[in-house]
Amino acid sequence: MTRKSVLIIGANRAVGFNLVKAFIADSWEVTGTVPPQARVDKDPALAELEKTGIKILELDYLNEGTIERAAIAYGNRPLDILVNLGGPPPKPKHWYEQTADLMAEQFGVMTVGPIITAKHFLLQLERAADAKIVNVSSSFGSIAANTFGFFLAYRAAKAALHQSVLTMAREWEAEGRKVTTVCVDPGFLAAHSRSWDGGGDMNACIACLMRIFERITPKDNGAFLL
Repeated sequence: MTRKSVLIIGANRAVGFNLVKAFIADSWEVTGTVPPQARVDKDPALAELEKTGIKILELDYLNEGTIERAAIAYGNRPLDILVNLGGPPPKPKHWYEQTADLMAEQFGVMTVGPIITAKHFLLQLERAADAKIVNVSSSFGSIAANTFGFFLAYRAAKAALHQSVLTMAREWEAEGRKVTTVCVDPGFLAAHSRSWDGGGDMNACIACLMRIFERITPKDNGAFLL
């Protein structure tokens, strides 16, 4: 029996690394990505990821060339789930601390990167019978739920991700494509760091995400799931 396959973008980070372990435990064929700079810097998180034995690709959300090369390196194998994870923490806090470069970088990492990654891996996704793209987002991207402000760039980038995913979902439906794409909120976690110093419970977060992966259906296409 052919094992199902998952590609986790940002597999050397907290949520990503723990998802790798969870999918391995469920006997999935797991591929993960790390930024090219991780090898240059000899990132200890990369060494830990290598110990899992999964296939590791290099991918930088801010460099489309690396995304395209990662898709080529993955090959023509079916891809059942693509998990888009990368993203900086929700900082700086105040509107007046934002800069043009910072806002452009956050938009590039949290909005553009996941969409371009989906584009380049679409052929592999369409080779799977029930393919899903899960974009790990945040309720900070909700306009209606923004009752206290702060974290302008982060909120704007996540809101743009939600709109982009919904737009893509509607276009794919019209084109007859059978790939389901959604956004999910894993809760408030230190997702940008391998060290565990954030709020929430990592084990509960991973268990919740694994349940979400299992229950996503085509009816959820374009949705934001909690």
